[in-house]
Amino acid sequence: MTELAYCGLVCEECPVFQATKNRDEVHKRWLAAEYSSEELCLTTKDMTCYGCHSQQRLESRMCRGCRVRACAVTRPIENCAHCVEYPCRLIERFISTETDARLQLEMERARIPLIA
Repeated sequence: MTELAYCGLVCEECPVFQATKNRDEVHKRWLAAEYSSEELCLTTKDMTCYGCHSQQRLESRMCRGCRVRACAVTRPIENCAHCVEYPCRLIERFISTETDARLQLEMERARIPLIA
C-alpha cells in the first residue's frame, strides 16, 4: 500500500524521499539549490527524508519544521484524514484543496468508517 505522509503527500512521489532512498547525493544537491531562496539556504543534508512515519532522525529543515507533522506525531493516527479534527486549521492553512495531497486526504477520509 502507498504510504501517505501525515499531510497526504505520497512519500514515494516526493523527490527528497526518492533521493534519500536512492542515496543520490547529486540529486540532493540539485534539490537543495532548487528549493533554496534568498531567505532560506538549504544544503544536501536538508534534503534527507525517510518519511514522516520514520523513526530515523529528521535531518531536513523542511521536515523538522513541519507544523502538520509536529501535530500528527502527538496523536495515534495514520495520517491527518484519520484525525477527529480533520480538516483542522493546520490542514486548511497549509494543504490547499487544489493539491494532490489534499485530494489523497479526502479520498482516505471517505474510506474511513464514521469517526466519532
